Amino acid sequence: MDSKLVLVTIALILISNAMGDSAQEKQKCAEQLTNTATCLPYLGGDAKAPTSDCCSGLIESLKNNKKCVCLILKDRDDPDLGLKINITLALGLPSLCKASDNFSQCPEFRLPVMMSK
Repeated sequence: MDSKLVLVTIALILISNAMGDSAQEKQKCAEQLTNTATCLPYLGGDAKAPTSDCCSGLIESLKNNKKCVCLILKDRDDPDLGLKINITLALGLPSLCKASDNFSQCPEFRLPVMMSK
């Protein structure tokens, strides 16, 4: 088994334990994020471009379970996850993959609303 896939699997287990959602939601999250494991070489800066498998997995994850994708991006620097994710590359990934959605609904990536006085 690829070492990066092992890391993703471990990360998914840790995330599912921390999320506090039902077992069914945790399983769905793990399945959705497994589809994006092929994005790790690109997100870590080891590949020049995302693969078609990465893009199809990302598009599926954005459609079906954006909550999990947002959680991984939010916790990307958590040493327990053991993932190397360049946030600049990650935020540009939906555009490169021609996804109809992006990470704008992730609370941690929303632009602050300027309040007028």
